[in-house]
Amino acid sequence: MRSTPARALTLAVAVQAVRFGLIVGSLELAPYLGINGWYQGLFANAVCAAFAIGIVTWLRLWRRSGIATLWCSKRAALLLLPFAFEAFVWLAYPGGFGDLAPGYGLWALTLLLVGVNEELTSRVAVLQTLCKSFRPLPAVALAGAMFGLQHLSLLATGSPSTEDVLTILVLTAIYGFALGAYQYRFAWVLPLILLHAASDYTQILTAAPVPFAMHVALSLGLLAYGLRLMRGRHAAPTDDPLIPRNLAKSGLV
Repeated sequence: MRSTPARALTLAVAVQAVRFGLIVGSLELAPYLGINGWYQGLFANAVCAAFAIGIVTWLRLWRRSGIATLWCSKRAALLLLPFAFEAFVWLAYPGGFGDLAPGYGLWALTLLLVGVNEELTSRVAVLQTLCKSFRPLPAVALAGAMFGLQHLSLLATGSPSTEDVLTILVLTAIYGFALGAYQYRFAWVLPLILLHAASDYTQILTAAPVPFAMHVALSLGLLAYGLRLMRGRHAAPTDDPLIPRNLAKSGLV
């Protein structure tokens, strides 16, 4: 039985709300477990990654996620290039990487966990849930907007200004829309996890402040790219529908 839009939207919002609650709860619990400072964020990311794995398992979406697909198609790989450019362009920015505690390795670990939990939550659980009841473009747009709103978790980890929060919400929503458009078209989340983690890693560890105009230019480019992806043929590289009929009828996706 096809889910109604209201039911699908409620489930998608509930997934994001639970994730937000886990972040807040993890940060509150961490000191009682002897976890302090920077490691509280690592702990929260690990908890969220476990939640993401659990929710994708509960919704039975592993088959459609593309998490185990090492190679999708040449076209799918080429269409990852804009995301790769966004992730690694920061390496060419003057100043290079800064020596940010607690070190490159631990930053890589925590940001990989971010990639896992945010991609499985937003690009698999939330997007596939919305795709059951909404047309493709609204589903991807809604999932992107929710991805932006999930960054309200910044309020739980610091005291950013209202302007900073609004800016981050808009930029991350655009990024989420572009990633969602790719996932809708190819159902290949594995490279999105890795490129998402790489993007966070290079941005956070860049030594010199990056001009706001650079963020805006990259985001506008990704917005246009996401819209272009949505105009493409909405089929997996095998030419099968992204949501096979037998799974759609069963209600498992």
